[in-house]
Amino acid sequence: MLTALPDFATLGAALAAYIEAHAEWAEAIIFLMAFAEGLTLVGLLIPGVVMLTATGALVAAGILDFWSVYLAIVGGAVLGDAASYWLGRRYGERIFRLWPFSRQPELRRRGEAFFHRHGSKSVFLARFVGPLRAVVPTTAGMMAMPHRKFQTFNVLSAVIWAPLLMSPGHLAWTGYDVSGLGGRAGPAAADGGTGQGAAKTCVPAPPVDGMPGNAGC
Repeated sequence: MLTALPDFATLGAALAAYIEAHAEWAEAIIFLMAFAEGLTLVGLLIPGVVMLTATGALVAAGILDFWSVYLAIVGGAVLGDAASYWLGRRYGERIFRLWPFSRQPELRRRGEAFFHRHGSKSVFLARFVGPLRAVVPTTAGMMAMPHRKFQTFNVLSAVIWAPLLMSPGHLAWTGYDVSGLGGRAGPAAADGGTGQGAAKTCVPAPPVDGMPGNAGC
């Protein structure tokens, strides 16, 4: 199991371990978490970002494929925000009378203020601003933002957000001893683990901005 994550990711490590134990369902789990993270109401109640960040460690460890995880996050995020948009368009202000919005009127005010300040760009920007991620798409629908414009900013933000989200987990893993894979053997050296090739472990990983493509190889 994964044990090489830093202390701030204790919960992420537990969630990542769950994904690792159910690897055959990993993409579906990641997709659902990304969808829920962007969904009105639900995104406020679940630790979706923590789990999705932890998937970067699973990718760096070679347990999951980068493109499969990336597409699952992007797809879930796009559909989650799209669903929130249509809820706002369909139910308008009534949705803010539901729990937990009814308990957090300030969140609605912040979402509306953010939308009025940044206009259509708020859909893109809110993806990167914590709680606003769960309220601005609904506000955009409530304000009757054109659907095509909404989806343009929705997709663009998800495409950029996904790798940024995975980066902390990826960096945490590559920055620690990869022997933390427990019973999982590290990649063998080309010469069978003897001689110079055994001096260090090579963990193939996708390129990350500012880092070599195959750190430690």
